Amino acid sequence: MKKTFKGASIVAIAAMSASTIIAGVAGAAQGDGKKGDIDLVSPTASIAFGGSSFSAPFVTFMANKANKGAYVNPNATFGTDSAAGSGDGRSGVTGGTYQIGFSDQPMNLAAGTLPSGVNVADYTQIPLALGGAVVAYNLPGANNLKLSASTIALIYNGKITKWDDNAIKATNPGVSLPNTTITVEYRSASSGTTYAFTDYLARATQGKTPTGASSAVMEGSGKLWGAGTTGTVAPASNNAAMATQINGTVGAIGYLEYSYLLVPGNHIQAAQLQDAAGAYIAPTLTNIGNAATAALKTITTENFSITYLPGKNVWPFATYTWAIIKNVQTDAAKGELAVKFLDYFVQGGQLSASANGFVALPKAIQTADHKALAAVKDSTGKVLVSQKK
Repeated sequence: MKKTFKGASIVAIAAMSASTIIAGVAGAAQGDGKKGDIDLVSPTASIAFGGSSFSAPFVTFMANKANKGAYVNPNATFGTDSAAGSGDGRSGVTGGTYQIGFSDQPMNLAAGTLPSGVNVADYTQIPLALGGAVVAYNLPGANNLKLSASTIALIYNGKITKWDDNAIKATNPGVSLPNTTITVEYRSASSGTTYAFTDYLARATQGKTPTGASSAVMEGSGKLWGAGTTGTVAPASNNAAMATQINGTVGAIGYLEYSYLLVPGNHIQAAQLQDAAGAYIAPTLTNIGNAATAALKTITTENFSITYLPGKNVWPFATYTWAIIKNVQTDAAKGELAVKFLDYFVQGGQLSASANGFVALPKAIQTADHKALAAVKDSTGKVLVSQKK
């Protein structure tokens, strides 16, 4: 059953013109990272952040001043991104451990992503990074396998346990498939990639398996995946761990963010998946970007899914990572650094998206993010990032 959430569009909170992100300071545009960019000037401060392992490669890149295109504020010090999962990002920022929490889904009561006792109105949530996830596997000699959503669901439900199963053969005629046991990789903690995975399967199978999205451990539709009791399974703590395990286990299958395919030394294969029109397509940055284009006018903190959207060559397993930050920053220095880091990330930082395996945020999202960050203030009510035009 398809979930639909209604809410005010994130895009609607700002004018659609890209000119609204421009702030002329010493000849530089705000958020472009060039000399004079006011986002690169803040009090000396150190901040902590963490959460989604989906966005961790991009976040880590942006926080490393040695990288061209990274955030080079000389007064900024960043802790290591925990990459412990979206649940960690949400609980970390609401619990005060992080100045910024990263989650592949925004906090939302209806979606089950709002920590208990938290008032969502106390937080600003913005799309930070746009990426695609893949169904990855390790089966030498069988590249670019075509896997339907129903077949993937049957594998995770423990109904298909061998790679030469007739269901896999049916979509891969002429491919020599071995009688190798399938090792089902899953996330061992609350995971935004798991949420997107179950959401994709629910939509692509019209709610047959599973019936709803969930970020819980080895869960689909509120129940344990059947592979957890009838098949060979292996837990992974985050995207990086799952990539390592798939890379080292012949016969493994799992789901992870596209950029992990690009890590030197990884030899992970990615399955072709069906778009909503039924055509099998490969994961490419262009196809992933098509998912954002299809959802652009409807993306909100309540209607945030961009999986299995209508259209040709629209990658069905895509998601945004959202940055979550408290509206009132009791430590003004940390708050100013945090909000300026985000403001640069969603503008000039997007020039580094493709090099890290992500798609640059649509200009309308960049504009909306910049305007939304004006909601973040210190305890005196001072806005911490300039909204100059």
